[in-house]
Amino acid sequence: MRWPSSKMRFIWAFLCGALLSLAVSIVFLGNSCSAPHETHYLPHASASSFHNQPSSGNASADASLPIKCIVNGDRQRPISCLQKNDDVFVPFALVERYFEISGKVETDKKSGNSEKVFNWQHSYAKLSLPKLPYEPDGIFMSFDNYNVEVRDRVKCISAMEGVPLSSQWTTGGGHFYPIQVAQFGLSHYSKNISEEAPRKTVIANFQQRGSWAVPAVESDEQRSFVWNFTLPESVSGPDVVLDEFPDSGDPYIIFSVKFRTHGSVTLQLEVQDKKQITYELIYTCSNESIWAEGNRIFYGIGADCTNWISLVRDIYVDLVKGLTLGIKKINKKDKVRPNITRIRIIRMVLHGQGHLDKVVTQTTAHSELFYVAADWLVRHQVRQTGGWPISVKRKLGASELQPGWFSAMAQGQAMSTLTRAYRKSGSAAYLEAAVRALDLFGKSAAEGGITAVFLDKYVWYEEYPTKPPSFVLNGFIYALLGLYDVSLTATGEDQKRAHNLFADGVASLKALLPLFDTGSGSTYDLRHFTLKSLPNIARWDYHATHVTQLLVMNSIAPDEMFQSFAQRWSEYMSGKRAPHN
Repeated sequence: MRWPSSKMRFIWAFLCGALLSLAVSIVFLGNSCSAPHETHYLPHASASSFHNQPSSGNASADASLPIKCIVNGDRQRPISCLQKNDDVFVPFALVERYFEISGKVETDKKSGNSEKVFNWQHSYAKLSLPKLPYEPDGIFMSFDNYNVEVRDRVKCISAMEGVPLSSQWTTGGGHFYPIQVAQFGLSHYSKNISEEAPRKTVIANFQQRGSWAVPAVESDEQRSFVWNFTLPESVSGPDVVLDEFPDSGDPYIIFSVKFRTHGSVTLQLEVQDKKQITYELIYTCSNESIWAEGNRIFYGIGADCTNWISLVRDIYVDLVKGLTLGIKKINKKDKVRPNITRIRIIRMVLHGQGHLDKVVTQTTAHSELFYVAADWLVRHQVRQTGGWPISVKRKLGASELQPGWFSAMAQGQAMSTLTRAYRKSGSAAYLEAAVRALDLFGKSAAEGGITAVFLDKYVWYEEYPTKPPSFVLNGFIYALLGLYDVSLTATGEDQKRAHNLFADGVASLKALLPLFDTGSGSTYDLRHFTLKSLPNIARWDYHATHVTQLLVMNSIAPDEMFQSFAQRWSEYMSGKRAPHN
């Protein structure tokens, strides 16, 4: 057998070393492609420890070599790690699960050179600072950053009521959740302040009667001339069309319609996704909220269409909610919304017999949608109790609330919506509803109200009036904000009652706030005290809400405690912890 020459042995050794180095580099650095199960390795020591390693001049000493990591003695499930000198690099996927942090490889936009970086975040939530000082007619907290209608738990924006139809805690046809409705109103109210005025385009104004082939008639109800049309009800039959829509792609359309019996209004859309597709949004006489048939998405405006109904529709939201019907996400991180880059109305098509009032498209419709929410709260308040009942079961720990329960958070956010509507419009109906909402604060949960008492001393307004009480923090503070808004808006005895309820709540918050501090985050409630169970640690988005709320509380009831807790809890979001003994 012939032995290879020393030159050949050197070449083979060099190639083997290069292949080993390449394999290790692929494992360690190949994470710049964001695959679903990418592996990022992190050292067990600090980054400074790694970078300050002295160079030995020996290439093999600096190589990264595979090593098994045994976590908490579990030898049955070792983790593939890398060792470099005295440092051990563990997969970030393990660290992410172990410490509930997040990170991903992304382009460093701030560097300006398209450099890839690994972005590690201790908290996945971003802290939205509130607009201070807080005012009862100003932006509500940081709700100008909220977009309630695109939430997964919003099934659609009901065409019958104009507000979110919630799928939360139910698998049925959905329900109107007062908290969602109030947040919908408060977000649009806040955006109406923070954003510029909308651009409006009048598509059809029937005051100019001579320009329409279909006759315009005078309507006493609308106090204007409206378009009178008589056509077959079927969407496949003859129709009448409005097709003078601008190419600007304004997403909101506002119009009013009334049918003699049945009919529909169809919006034909040109949508750019991966390719250009035509869809139809059909608003028809039905009590079914939403359904889809191919490229047609139907919204029911009520089986009885013989009264005027005003529609304020976001065509993007209406389209997306229809396209995602029935899609079930595998996990919360899945994105099910289509990648729509452009959408515009091509034409409006009418079927049936009835009347159509002025048609307008807009870039935004924040003011209109705010009043839609405020009006819903006035219509659906139970006058005998002053509350907005929640029509689905809610299980919280060992307790289960039966349909018809009330929530202090719903009361508070409804009051914040209604006081703003009163201050902007001057309509007494809004303030009267806000004042009626105070009544439930005088009833305990056992009496069908929303009030609990901690250790027979501190009053608490319950987001979920469970037995025993749960003492949810964020819902309680939202209730305080509603009471504060009423106390600065109502007069006489109503003002005094709201102020006293607010003052009692502030005293309780100061006394109990330390019980929510874990040293590295906050708890959602105090069930670990009332039920002697594990603490219910607040998710980072709820923790961020706690920080924002405390900053607002320090604005309306100044106290160093609120400021210091807000500062400490915000630092928890970047990894700081309370010291050990």
